[in-house]
Amino acid sequence: MSSRIARHKNPPPHTSSLARAKNERTWNRVLFWGLLLWTFLSLCFPLFDTDFWWHLKTGELIWQDARLPQIDWYTFTDFDKPWIDLHWGFQLLITFLYRLGGPNLVILTKAAVITGAVALAWSAGGRNLPVWAKTALWILPIISISGRGYERPEMLSQLFLAAWLWLARHVEERPKLIWILPILQLVWVNCHALFVLGLVVGGCYVIDCLARDIAQGRWGLALLPPNPSSPAIIWAGALVVAACFVNPYFEEGALFPLTLYRKFTVDQDFYSANIGEFHRPIDFLKMYGWRGVRNVYLLSELGVWCGAAASFVWLFLRRRRWSVLRVLLFAGFSHLAWEATRNTNIFALVAGFVACENMAEAQNEQSARTELVIYRVWGMAAVVAGLIVAVVTGFWNDIGDLNKPFGLGEARNWFIHDAARFAGRPGFPRRAFVANNGQAAVYIYHNAPERLVFMDGRLEVCTRNTFEMFNRIRGSMVAGRTDWQAIFQQDQGELPAVVLDIKISLLEIRGLLMTPGWRLVFADRTATVFLSDADADRLSLPKVNLPSALEEDLRHVESRISILKTGRMP
Repeated sequence: MSSRIARHKNPPPHTSSLARAKNERTWNRVLFWGLLLWTFLSLCFPLFDTDFWWHLKTGELIWQDARLPQIDWYTFTDFDKPWIDLHWGFQLLITFLYRLGGPNLVILTKAAVITGAVALAWSAGGRNLPVWAKTALWILPIISISGRGYERPEMLSQLFLAAWLWLARHVEERPKLIWILPILQLVWVNCHALFVLGLVVGGCYVIDCLARDIAQGRWGLALLPPNPSSPAIIWAGALVVAACFVNPYFEEGALFPLTLYRKFTVDQDFYSANIGEFHRPIDFLKMYGWRGVRNVYLLSELGVWCGAAASFVWLFLRRRRWSVLRVLLFAGFSHLAWEATRNTNIFALVAGFVACENMAEAQNEQSARTELVIYRVWGMAAVVAGLIVAVVTGFWNDIGDLNKPFGLGEARNWFIHDAARFAGRPGFPRRAFVANNGQAAVYIYHNAPERLVFMDGRLEVCTRNTFEMFNRIRGSMVAGRTDWQAIFQQDQGELPAVVLDIKISLLEIRGLLMTPGWRLVFADRTATVFLSDADADRLSLPKVNLPSALEEDLRHVESRISILKTGRMP
């Protein structure tokens, strides 16, 4: 009897080990799903990106007219320029979502798609790595990814890129997966110009296979497995390349990524000076100094790069091993990230995969299980829980860009909807100059294609010459000059409606208020509308007063200008 009681109080060692392993597996699942929940919630912030509106308008017109753009639909300066719109698949998707559930459904879908990309990339790299360690490695990449988590075609590119990484990692065990790649590439090329990144991953994989075949287990490279076979790689690769040409623009569409690449490499100095997302991270630090260093998203990008780079060093020191595939991926996507901050999310996705793969290979073949493992899991679960609370309570937004509060809908007092509708009323000029080329998309959404803008944010259409002229016009408006009007009056052209938002166009508002022959006919908390006196008289529109908040902003501008002119406080 006493022996049975003793056995009951002290269960066999294997029983406690099984219970501990089961407990650990449960907590690992909690940790994984908690990380994905945090990712999803961090991407649930109000619609902020202005490009969304021209994408949505284009999707509506494609849906309505059953045709894709061939030349520009929205500007009167580049109306005869070809428009290679590889985003049409994304545009139809958001049109369907917007009609079904408005901006809220679009935001939730975006959050789900990017979270799915993170889940795929997580599953692709570091399968043998402890979940707590893998979670720690993915925190900084997810922060970097959420910093660019907008409702743009690149949200689909992140999912397709993660799928490429997952397939590249699993195809050696399941060689038939290789035939999914051409289908994946066919969909990608009809959603976003970043389809070329699939070719980058594929090219890196082929070079890795060649290197391992030559090395035959030497030089720290792994042996090349028998599958997939060389003919399968060649045929699948040929089909992937062929799929890139299966788009409405054929070879022009397939080669279009080279045009965009030129803008943030060869022409980078011009575009980075005019477009924030084309800034290099180093330029961001130079511009904003300590304030830039405190930016949580920039810090996360720097941390992601350092962490991934360190993982190569750790792997070599521990095992004298390295991977050509991972080195090429890290180098190539680092180049994109350091050329323009707009590429930080795709870099972070690849860097997270690379770091996990390196760290998994660097660990011992079979680490002894210790009591500390479950405590590490609990500790990391507490960190993830804290991150979730930070997002939901708004603390995360406070330490971030202040434009990603937790919630849905549209960003408050940001889009110029009322001004755009007002400037598109019957009898108003059929052309508009919107000084914020991002907000021009809002005017386009409400008024195109019947009314056109001088320029918007579509770099695949608007030329550098148009952009430079756009800047000269803004400069003339700021100075209160009238020489810019001649550009619009050529060939008996009419003067445009001038729409100036209050976020970045305060100097233009100040200048136009002092320009003879122009009248403020609309003003609210987001934008102002000016018409020539002749047009305002024709439409019987009186001059309106500025909102008190805008008047205060203009007084602050006047004060700053006075300081710059005199060198002392007024």
